Amino acid sequence: MKIKYVGLLGLAVLALVLNGCSNIKGTYNCKGGIFLQSITLESGDKATVTGNVFGSIQQKVGTYAVDGDNVTITVGGQSTPFVHKGKVLDGGELGGQCTAQ
Repeated sequence: MKIKYVGLLGLAVLALVLNGCSNIKGTYNCKGGIFLQSITLESGDKATVTGNVFGSIQQKVGTYAVDGDNVTITVGGQSTPFVHKGKVLDGGELGGQCTAQ
């Protein structure tokens, strides 16, 4: 019985450690993309995207999903893929390079 609890405790600690290693939550400032200025990733898979559209600053709320180093941000039914590299979300030519603050 004691071994079972130690095993469960070990799994819980491992889950917490792995979750902390892949934490991408935070605010990222973007450069080089078409319109993105910043992305904020929050708990509950909430993404807030700020961009400059024809000279007007707009902020939209959407969601994000993480699959390994791949991050997909979806706003208004449209998804944009990013690759998480250290402190950078790389969105290619469309999304640009977004660096964690």
